[in-house]
Amino acid sequence: MAKPTVDYSLYLVTDSGLNHPSRTLLQSVEDSILGGVTLVQLREKDLDTPAFIELARKVHAVTKKHNVPLLINDNLEVALAIDAEGAHVGQDDISCVEARRLLGPNKILGISTGTTEEAQKALADGADYIGIGTCFMTQTKSPKRTLGPIGVRAILEALPAESEMKTVVIGGIKHDNTRRVVTHSAGAHGRIVDGIAVVTGIVGAQDAKVASEQLLSEFKIGHELASKKHQNNIRGTVQDGRASVEDVIKSFPQMLTTLREKSPLTHHISNYVVMNDTANATLALGGSPIMAPSAIEAEDLSKVVSSVVLNIGTLTDSFVDCMYEAGKHANAQSKPVVFDPVGAGATKLREETTRKILNAMHVDIIKGNAGEISTIAKIIGGGDKTETIAMRGVDSMGSGFSNPAAIVQAIARREGAVVAMTGMIDYVSDGFRTVAIENGHAYQGRITGSGCMIASSIASFAAISPNDHFAAAVAGIVALNLAGEHAATRADVHGPGTFRAAFIDEIANLTPQQMLNDARIKTVTV
Repeated sequence: MAKPTVDYSLYLVTDSGLNHPSRTLLQSVEDSILGGVTLVQLREKDLDTPAFIELARKVHAVTKKHNVPLLINDNLEVALAIDAEGAHVGQDDISCVEARRLLGPNKILGISTGTTEEAQKALADGADYIGIGTCFMTQTKSPKRTLGPIGVRAILEALPAESEMKTVVIGGIKHDNTRRVVTHSAGAHGRIVDGIAVVTGIVGAQDAKVASEQLLSEFKIGHELASKKHQNNIRGTVQDGRASVEDVIKSFPQMLTTLREKSPLTHHISNYVVMNDTANATLALGGSPIMAPSAIEAEDLSKVVSSVVLNIGTLTDSFVDCMYEAGKHANAQSKPVVFDPVGAGATKLREETTRKILNAMHVDIIKGNAGEISTIAKIIGGGDKTETIAMRGVDSMGSGFSNPAAIVQAIARREGAVVAMTGMIDYVSDGFRTVAIENGHAYQGRITGSGCMIASSIASFAAISPNDHFAAAVAGIVALNLAGEHAATRADVHGPGTFRAAFIDEIANLTPQQMLNDARIKTVTV
């Protein structure tokens, strides 16, 4: 008998201990298949072999009825006894080579992997697929570390582009994170995960059929987005429908007018040092801030706010918890998320928090100085080894990148986000359009919170420009940089202290026509 053809899109892994009490395991399996599950793995850690064989025969009868392959977890004796379509083994179980010898060439064989080395060995040892995990924390395992979408992508990129071995991501996969995981799995050579493996999200759901339908839909959407992202990266061209840089600049007056008319509400989880200034800057610009660092109300706020700012300037456990909740709920509500990784490279805690945020949610706009952007580049990986920009506290040190435009463009393409790097010259890219902004004044760098205020400005513009976050980021930076220029020339400004008050005034005084006439923006070709 030839090896069965397998669709890995939605891979159910059973667990009797987590099965919803309203139905039997057999009912869960059948309902999930009716909802779209394409492959089933029977995992029973606590059954002896005879009982496992008996249960496996019953499950196999269900899967065969629907022409869905059944794999047995770890126990090859059971797999052979019921003539299952294959087996899955872990790193601490029988070796992949020995499992293949026992199963023969025509059975499906998968193995769990958590590192690039394990994935490469699985390929060499003849596995048909690998389960990549653990992606997120899960009820079924207590991993020493989680990979997140960034770690999953790194493993995929370690595999040859021409390899036919399939890949499935496992660990904490739910309908609300599936799209991000799959979309961000597309690496430099275009490999995308072939499927998602789900345990609790299906067997623990009240309705396994509906849960499976939702998961499969999210997988397909994510796969389509990942494919489109890769094709755009290959072409290196602007996607259809994106405004040219010239048209973005022409839209500034209307953007500022709309912002002031609508006064969009922005949820700030910000640092205590600048919370008052960022709130006042948002108000002066025409937006409306709410400074709410409680995770408990994040879901409710996500339904009424228009954008979210995540600022890690003063890290506390409660702030971080709120950032995770606010970001994930904003994603669910399709509200733009602006991430300001303040001091990201200064300490291990800040770097790890940045990694967790980028893994936990989709960030629409990343705003940081050269040191913070350097840390982002280090975290997400890919391409040539990037230059490292040192941090002292929250400040970036040194002269910056030798080619800053190339850095922001590369990160933007890899993350599918807009990246804004602030400095003497600011650089913004969505991976296709890249600009240098030459507005601003040195006094902005001599007061606390000017960068945080720019993140708030970007979020306000993103709230009224949901279809073009690049335009929002450019407008947000230009608006505050122009206000900085105007404030510095006032007769009552004698230094950073008087500039700070004047800066807020000039944000409020900024006119739509000034944004159009005074913006100094250059398109950069990388």
